Amino acid sequence: MENLKQPTGFRLVLSAGIMAMALSLAHAAEENAPAPMDKIPFELELPDPCDNTTTRKWGPDDELGNLNYLTPERIAENLGLIRLGKVYNLSHALDPGQMGFTAHLDTKSNLGEWPGKNGSTTIFNNEELTGNSTYNQKASGSLLTSLGTQFDGFTHTTQSGITYNCFNTRDPAYHRLAEGDPGELPNGMPGKDYVFRGHTKMGMENVGTVVARAILIDLATGLREIEAAQGRDPGQFPPFDYEFSPEEIESAMVRQGLTPDDIKPGDAILFRTGWAGRYWTSNPRDPRDERLRYLNGGKNTFGPAGPGLDARAITWSVNRQPVLVGGDNKSVEATVKKPRFKFENFGHLSWLNNGIYMMEDLDLEVISETCEKERLAGIEASGKPDKSCYISTLIIQTIPIRGNGGSPVAPILIR
Repeated sequence: MENLKQPTGFRLVLSAGIMAMALSLAHAAEENAPAPMDKIPFELELPDPCDNTTTRKWGPDDELGNLNYLTPERIAENLGLIRLGKVYNLSHALDPGQMGFTAHLDTKSNLGEWPGKNGSTTIFNNEELTGNSTYNQKASGSLLTSLGTQFDGFTHTTQSGITYNCFNTRDPAYHRLAEGDPGELPNGMPGKDYVFRGHTKMGMENVGTVVARAILIDLATGLREIEAAQGRDPGQFPPFDYEFSPEEIESAMVRQGLTPDDIKPGDAILFRTGWAGRYWTSNPRDPRDERLRYLNGGKNTFGPAGPGLDARAITWSVNRQPVLVGGDNKSVEATVKKPRFKFENFGHLSWLNNGIYMMEDLDLEVISETCEKERLAGIEASGKPDKSCYISTLIIQTIPIRGNGGSPVAPILIR
């Protein structure tokens, strides 16, 4: 792979003690699960964005990733899941004061710092920022497309600038309407005045409307039952540094009457961690509006965003080949770096570089409560959990900002 050097530290290694404990959990889960557990290794590598399962499937010129699964026939099938006509809004409301609404749209993006945060090769491109217009000098204000419930495209997070299908986001030849000194691009920092208006490839204009079959995995409810049984306050779960394992994912699925085989390539996987339910939700039964604490690990000051999937769980989700992964947390993946993980942003790089989109900051409380009631009703009626609520139609309309790597969205589930 050209222009991409993998430094030491890309390999994630777990301690022997944690490995043994996780293996024990995996074996226990295997005994109860109706389908074999994924054999997720404890030594993991980042994907090669130039050569992986998705790039090989869709070809070297592809810009859509697993969105290619959503053919007209597949979309018709996904819409055919709708039976009740019930709509669930999964987005968070945005209030005045959170963002400006007066900007005349003009994408003015800046490249992420080279070589990346703390010397890492992970580069977050600030392609999501739009602001004061050079086309209309009378317009002022700003619009952050990464605020609230958001959809992340492939150019958002890269390995040394390289993202899905070997696209070099730092090559000025692929920057739209660039201004300023390109400096040492693509393998260094540009001048401080350098801005560009999006990439010529991989932009949101390619995504359009996503109509997917969605699988909801409610991690929180079952684990909170365990917390209560052990004498702890279930309302305090998950803690800000909690990392969900693939064993916990599959246990949640078994509880819901599902197996990993129920997830088909091209489906959307939505993980309910319970984090939004603690701090930011429009659930009428228990509304919360502590978004600063939601965004900053339960604190009112800037810090790691909070709990999410661990590296092995991320790999588990990649193995399902979904069109996207989403969560009721800030990054879907866990954001508190622990000593056993030697690389940051493993989830962003694994998903986006593999052609899998991300959707962050979902509100899954109402749909999860509804499904839990129906699950219990199924057990009472037939001895088996009713799994039908956990499989539904997801519709997402992205904003086609040309060349942009993200979009605010208001996704809905329809049953």
